[in-house]
Formats: sequence, structure tokens, C-alpha cells
Amino acid sequence: MLKIAVIFVSVCLGFTLSQECSHTSPCTPLKGGLAFKNPSQIHTWNQNLHVTIDVDVHDVTIDWLTVKRRLYNGEFTAPTIWIRAGERFVVTLANNLQDPDPPKPEANKFGFPNTTNLHTHGLHISSQSPRDNPVIVVEPGQQFDYIYHVHPDQQAGTFWYHPHYHGSVFFQVLGGLKGALIVEDNPFLLPQSLEAVSCPLNCEHDLQMVFSLFQYSSQDSGDFSKAQRDIGDYEGFRLNTALDNSDQTLEEWLEDPANNIRYMLVNGLLNPVLQIHPGQMKRFRLINAGEYNTLAIEVVNIIQGEPSCSVKEIAIDSIYLDVPREPRLGRTYLPPGGRADWLIVCNEVGTYEMRSTFYDEDKASMGETHHFTGPIMTIKVSGFPRNSDFPHILPPKPSFLQDLRDVPSEDIKGRFQLEMNSQFRTGRELFAGAYYRYKAEVDTVQEWYITNTETTVSHPLHIHVNSFQIISYNQYTGPYSAGKDGAWRLYDQATGDTCNYQFSGYDPQAEIEEPSDPLKYLGHEQRQDLTQEGTIAYVEPGEWRDTFTVPPMSNVTIRFVTDTYVGLVVAHCHILNHEDWGMMLAVDIVRQGESLDANLASGGAYPWSCMENTEPLGIAGLAMSSDIET
Repeated sequence: MLKIAVIFVSVCLGFTLSQECSHTSPCTPLKGGLAFKNPSQIHTWNQNLHVTIDVDVHDVTIDWLTVKRRLYNGEFTAPTIWIRAGERFVVTLANNLQDPDPPKPEANKFGFPNTTNLHTHGLHISSQSPRDNPVIVVEPGQQFDYIYHVHPDQQAGTFWYHPHYHGSVFFQVLGGLKGALIVEDNPFLLPQSLEAVSCPLNCEHDLQMVFSLFQYSSQDSGDFSKAQRDIGDYEGFRLNTALDNSDQTLEEWLEDPANNIRYMLVNGLLNPVLQIHPGQMKRFRLINAGEYNTLAIEVVNIIQGEPSCSVKEIAIDSIYLDVPREPRLGRTYLPPGGRADWLIVCNEVGTYEMRSTFYDEDKASMGETHHFTGPIMTIKVSGFPRNSDFPHILPPKPSFLQDLRDVPSEDIKGRFQLEMNSQFRTGRELFAGAYYRYKAEVDTVQEWYITNTETTVSHPLHIHVNSFQIISYNQYTGPYSAGKDGAWRLYDQATGDTCNYQFSGYDPQAEIEEPSDPLKYLGHEQRQDLTQEGTIAYVEPGEWRDTFTVPPMSNVTIRFVTDTYVGLVVAHCHILNHEDWGMMLAVDIVRQGESLDANLASGGAYPWSCMENTEPLGIAGLAMSSDIET
């Protein structure tokens, strides 16, 4: 058996000693500390606008530990793909994984570890085949040519790509199928100081940082070995080596929370070290490709009390801000799937740590959701000083991302409420494929009301095809939900009584433990005004996202334009095991004048119903009126 010699003093199987760590004599913690490096780079125009990406199983080694992972092109993390607005390019996705997949599972269960497809997260692009259609199926041994026509007004920015085959998304992304996708800036439209740290002219300063969880510890639901068991992965990919002088296997040792095998990697590296000159500006493209962990990224001097680096946010979710700004509360909040672009300058020689940090007060805006706290990367500053200036302006937004806050009510052509519920329901239903819960006409302004009936858990909502603008956090007067093991129930917020109107398949006899303090997180419309003073997850009204955190017991208004593209749009929780378990729904964008008939109700109950059940009003009798309180 291959052994990688890493000698250090460690706690190993309960003993403290200096030894060679291996698969039969494991040690903790994993050390890391290799030099930072970008993923490999693929510029589509250098590939004659045709890129081939293969999916296969490869070895991944971190210190002494070697594991089997499904990867793109054998790389952990996958290559960064660079494209340009208005470009037509082809990606051949070759699935080299082998049959058989385990037997077909029930709907909305983990399954199909060897079946895959491809999603370009955040792009404003068609969902019709052979483009970014999340229901394309690429079975083992097959390949598929994705033919992308990038919108001519597509905003430049930081996106990413990953699988989206329902049932295997969590497992495959957790395993390593993820990579940065970047729409290149036009250097002639950039301020000089931003152009100096951006591709295509100054790529050495343009750094991609794809964050991904590496976990075997069973302290929460992120352990990879459990995901292997749940999905029925091939036994030969497991870590069932027997340990020396122990009745444990390596997998059992890794899963022991006491060994704390839970790290956030950067481009597949554990705590990499980035070397930069004092005063030298870099562009960091931060991508939370974690599967369910929220991040709050900051850079601190390792010497407490000493000055840190200067950081400016310039883009969130691939959309440039109006002007550069310091991160609110000193940290950049990234839900799963979220991205941010930084400009960073460290003026003083020293050692700095990039880390994710959360505080108790952050729960007021994000509830008790999964998050990662701890170090991520080391920045060492030394050498001859440089001079850098932050830009004062940033590139403008494209036409389909213009401010919608003052759009007159009569110009809003569709209204819809998307309700997130307990037990991985959206709109009170599990995902049922192209069972359209709402339809909207193309090239219209849409207003959606996003509510979360959960009492403690937030959900990061991602909507495909069109980015959206956060308009307001509103008073939430709707029901709350509680459930366990698939059964759940809705309760009246005012009285605690069971709602008269529930959902399709509701079992009134199910035993459900009612929450002790269901209104604990109520009041986001008041707290969101205090963003500067202490809780991190709120989005400032007026900003754009493609993924945002929907707090527990909340009601948020968003608007967007259904620009250019007709077809399937899925909206789902980007905690990816939640999505695989059914927390996703389908809407349809249709041509103007086509039918808007859709399946708004669940078992006759509309999403905002509880003691009463009011049929929605508005456009074509289908969309919720803006004066209905939720």
C-alpha cells in the first residue's frame, strides 16, 4: 500500500507520539500548507470554442490520506472555464463512469451515483436542450454535447459549474465535481486599476478560490462516507482498511468526531499558502461550492490587534456592485452556491489568515443553519513593496439587471408566492419534475414573495436562468411548520392551532413534536434595518442575487425580468441534500399570449393558506395580489 511520509507529533488512536501516518496508522489533524495555486485554465477561444470534460473516478491525496473521488478531467478542483459574452461554445460532457448504477430509488431519494449532467450556475442562459437543461441525463458510458449561446449582454463575472441530476447532486458535488466558470471582462470597459488585476491582460493577479468541504467526521450530515452508503456507492471506493492493532477500520476512525476530519479546502488544497508583495493588489474570486455550509469570509492578522489587509467587495453573485465597498461587519457572507469578488491589498509585511467566522448574533438573520467556522487559507506578505489603488467606479449592469424597485404596480405582469416548508417541501410539495407550479410570460417584470414557514432553519434559494433583485423584507403573518421523518404540519402563527388548510397527502394522525418557541426568529422586517450593527445574512434591498438566504419565519419580496428565454426554470434550496430530497419546484416561462394555467395549490390549499383559503388574485386569475398579506 502506498504510504506518504508525513512526520509530525499528533494524536493517533488515543496516543500522543511522533510517527509515520498512513491508512493503517492514521493521525489527526491533517497538515496541509502547500502553496496556493489556481485551478488549471481553459479559455474556450484557445480550444476552438469546444471543450471536453470527462467524469471519472480518480485518487485524491491530502497529506497521508488518499481517497477515491469522481472528478472532472481528473482534477480536484476542476478546470476554470473562461467564456465571453455573445459567444457560442460547445462542452462535450463525457461520462466515463461505469455501470451499473445501484437500483433506481424512490423519487426524491439519493440515487444514481454514476449518472450525471451539467449546470452553469448563475448564467443568464436558455434552459432548453442542448443548453442548460437540468433534466438532461448523461448515463454511464454516454456523452452529451452542450451547445451554449451566451447572451450578448451577459454580465462579466464569477460563476461555477456542477452536476444537477436529481438524486445525485449532493453526492457528486460533495465528492469533487465542481469548477469555476468565468465570463471574461472586456478590458476596455474596466477602470485601469481593476484591469490591472483581471484577465485577460493580467491573469497572474486574477485568483479563483473554489471552497469545498472535505469531511468524514459524523458530527453533521456532511460526512462523505455516509453519503457513499446512502447512495449505494461501490464498496471498492470505501475506506475499509483495517487499522494496525485495532478493530477499527479507517472509515470508522475518520468518522469519529474526536478526530475532527472536517476542513474547508481551497481549490482542493488544505490551508494553502498564498505569497504576495506588500501593497500588491489581487482579485479574489470567492466561490462557495460547499454542499450545505454557509461561509462568512474575513482576513485577519495572525498577531491579534495588528493591522489586517484592506478588502473591497466589487461583485456579489457575478454582478458588479455600484461602487467598491468594505464587507459589511468585516465579513463577506456566502451561502452555498454564492460568490463574491474581492480586491485585496495587504500593506504590511506579515502573515494573515483567511477564515470563516460566525457569531451568536448572526443567528438572528440566518437561524440555526449549517455553517463552517475555522481557517481556510494563509496569506504571507513579504518582498519589495508595490503601489496599488482601488477603483472608484465599476462596470455597469446589463439591460436585464436594471433597478426594478420603482416599477409601477401596473407594469408588474405576474406575481407568485414561493413557500419553503418543513421536510424539504417547496410550495408544500416534493419535487415532481415538470409539474409547473407557476407560469410567466417572457420579457415581463415578475414579483415573487418568498416565504419560509420553518421556525429555526434558513434555506438558500437558488433560481435558474434569471438573477433577481431583493426588494424588501416584509412582515410575516403566515403559518409555521414542524415535522419529522417525512410527516409535517402547518400551524396558525397567532393561536398555535393546527391550520384548517394543509397540503396534498396530509396525515392528521401523524405524531409531530410541536416547536417550543416557534416565533423565535419572527421580525426580519425590523432587524434587516440593523445590518450594519451585527447580523450578517440579510441582503440590502436593491441588490441582485441568484442565491440568497431565506431566514426562518420570513417573507421577502424579489423582482426580476424574464428576459429572452422561455422554458423550464427550477427554484430550489442550495443545501444540496435538501434539493435531492425534494426541495425544488418547476416554473415555466412561456411566450406572450400562451396559457398561464399552473398548479398553484397543494391538495386544494394555496401556499399562504392556514385558517382561510383565498384563491389568488391578479394576472389571469393566477398570480398573488400584492395587497394580500403573508
